[in-house]
Amino acid sequence: MTKVIKFFFWLSMLLTSLGILATLLVYINLKPTLPEIALVDQSQLQIPLKIYTKDRVLIGEFGEKKRRPISFDEIPDNLKNAFLAAEDDGFFRHQGVSYTGILRSFIRCIGPNGCFGGGGTISMQVVRGYVLTRDQTIVRKLKEILLAYQLESSVSKTEIFELYVNSIFLGNRSYGIESAADTYFGKTSDQLTLSESALIASLAQLPSRVNPIKAPERTKSRRNWILGRMLKLNYINNEEYLLAISEPVNISKNIQSYDLDARHLSELIRQEVINRYGLKAYTEGWEVYSTIDSKLQKKALESISDRLSEYDKRHGWRAKDNYLEIFSNQDIEALSNFDYSPINNILEDSYDFSDTEENLVTRIRDVFDSKVFVFSYIRGIVIDVNEDSFKFINENLEVQSLNWNDDSYVWARRQISINTRGPIPQNFYDLIKPGDFIYLRTDEDQLVLDQIPIAEAALISVNPNSGNISSYVGGSLYSDGLFDRVRLSFPQTGSSFKPFVYASAFANGYNPSSIINDAPIIFNDANLESFWRPENYTGKFYGPTRLREGLVQSLNIVSIKLLREVGITKANDYISNFGFDRNRLPNDLSLALGSGSFSPAEIARSYSVIANDGYLVDLHYVSKILDRYGNEIFSHSDFKEQDKKNITSNMTAFPWLNTVELEAKRKYSLLNEVNNDDRVIDERITYIVKDIMREHTRRGSTGRKTNVLGREDIAGKTGTTNDAISTWFSGFHEDLVSIVWVGTDDYTSLGDNEYGSSIALPIWVDYMSLALKDLPQSKIKVPNGLSYVRVNKKTGEIANTNDKNTYFELFLNENISN
Repeated sequence: MTKVIKFFFWLSMLLTSLGILATLLVYINLKPTLPEIALVDQSQLQIPLKIYTKDRVLIGEFGEKKRRPISFDEIPDNLKNAFLAAEDDGFFRHQGVSYTGILRSFIRCIGPNGCFGGGGTISMQVVRGYVLTRDQTIVRKLKEILLAYQLESSVSKTEIFELYVNSIFLGNRSYGIESAADTYFGKTSDQLTLSESALIASLAQLPSRVNPIKAPERTKSRRNWILGRMLKLNYINNEEYLLAISEPVNISKNIQSYDLDARHLSELIRQEVINRYGLKAYTEGWEVYSTIDSKLQKKALESISDRLSEYDKRHGWRAKDNYLEIFSNQDIEALSNFDYSPINNILEDSYDFSDTEENLVTRIRDVFDSKVFVFSYIRGIVIDVNEDSFKFINENLEVQSLNWNDDSYVWARRQISINTRGPIPQNFYDLIKPGDFIYLRTDEDQLVLDQIPIAEAALISVNPNSGNISSYVGGSLYSDGLFDRVRLSFPQTGSSFKPFVYASAFANGYNPSSIINDAPIIFNDANLESFWRPENYTGKFYGPTRLREGLVQSLNIVSIKLLREVGITKANDYISNFGFDRNRLPNDLSLALGSGSFSPAEIARSYSVIANDGYLVDLHYVSKILDRYGNEIFSHSDFKEQDKKNITSNMTAFPWLNTVELEAKRKYSLLNEVNNDDRVIDERITYIVKDIMREHTRRGSTGRKTNVLGREDIAGKTGTTNDAISTWFSGFHEDLVSIVWVGTDDYTSLGDNEYGSSIALPIWVDYMSLALKDLPQSKIKVPNGLSYVRVNKKTGEIANTNDKNTYFELFLNENISN
């Protein structure tokens, strides 16, 4: 027996020695190929380019990796414990390696399928993510083990855990727990519930398969397993466990959402920053501060959404896109028998996204993916319709039902044409049929059918003195594209262009009291139609009319005749001083009615010349850019004072920056940069135009809706093109110019009885009700060289002292005859 014991003793010693020798040989062989462990400590996290409003509200984040680093002390206990339970509950006890995990991994490596992931501690995952390639071999696993030991000896446990949770990929471009919390729940990590913490931890292993968007049931199963592990490890009690597993998987409605929607401006900033500084700007953690005011931007979005919805309902219920062909009769029959049930429970294995493309759930998701997502709306596909109820599949792949309510659908008369509607619907048969794709929203805590407006809008609001852009909406929240209607859409301007025509007249000897006969006229112009019979929007003619009244009431005939008298060439030469491209100004009398096509941005700059007493300013949208350490890369406030020393300093810090662009230090100008600090329009002319436009907002037939604001220091002009294809309101305070355009992208009519005053102006009034609160009442001061003169109401001429039919009017001093 003693011999047997001795035999096994020496055998064990021999095997141990051989094991130690083998380990040493492996170490000696692999050591030269091991990367420096210091790389883990020195590795700089790739942080995306972030874009903020001026008051630091996030409006854009760009780069392949969305990452928001967080320190160990900031990580909530539930989130720490969820990751420990899921990935490595012995993390704070072992020295970097789990031998049982290694054994499982090696068994897999020698199996028929070769090596694949798993079997690694958190320390091993960190070195794998930072300093090793992703090849699945025994050699790499050995390197992982050796480096994990080195890592544990050089970096603290808390630092390793911090590196891990800040670098791990958790799906949907999210790297790290803070970014994932924001992506999936719209929260910071310290706001997560226990259930949400476990869900984020569930994404660590296979974020492409355990995905709360595409596979909510699989994600829920993994989450519940982690919660069970947390209970077993005494991280949570039974009550907490039961409550957490009962929670549904509710992710953020808009997985791409930011703190505030300013997608069109943030995309413009992204393009310009990358053009100037190269692709490296995506990963250097730069922060770009725009000039946008978050409160005003939010108000602009709300005003556009609310008023477009009102407009849309005025024109009735449109037929819906139908997708009945994606369902079989058996599908419809099965689905119609369920309420609030996930399709997963109805169609066996339908949630397995590795199945064939013919899978019903895949076809349903394809439909949802093709439709615009609108925050606060629910999307659905109708599967069964009765008179007083219907059933639909919602975007969470649940079958849901809705009951009829007479009061909710009075507006929903079927649209026959943009100007014609059918009778008030009596039941759901009048509105929908199986297969229809629908939108729903909550109205006073009740879910109701709704629809997405087809009209689009743009709004830009700027400080006319500094050129700072305060609000920038290139399209409504009802569209999901990035087409920028502020900058890249060029609709006709309509009557909103008339102030510039009148300004050219006042600069060429005309006075606000000058008379034009508002009477029928026919033109035969080679540049226009063979015969042109312009009319006023009222269809009436008003006879001899003072220019002031012609602009206040927006009379077309007066504007056309005035332009003809001034001369088109002379008028265009003058109007170009407002910043318009001379080559794009129409060279015919239609110019007087706004036939020229200009972007809302161009109109904003030109109206700024009127508001600021004659100066053409740059509209700019970036105030400063900081690197990840808070160092200033660009500042609008001192761009003229940048010297070579500053440039050299920046070049040393960022050698990949473009030298030419750094030396230029150009402003971020929305339009072609202005290099003229001189006054471009006589301030007396701009004062006269402003004075008349203020009157337009007080008593003009189209502008007086602004009276609800209770301000006498605002001015503006409506604009409506033929057939209401484009509608405008352009208005201002001396410190804020705001331009609103409403139309359609395919330039179809908005409908009869729709004007700038019925669509664009209500948006402007809504927006300015907030914007004006912080702007004091302007003190109106008549500039030198301009005087009030008594004139005859009938003739418009300067009156003598005995004339009783008179009023006081503004005249340039040189126009006052002796």
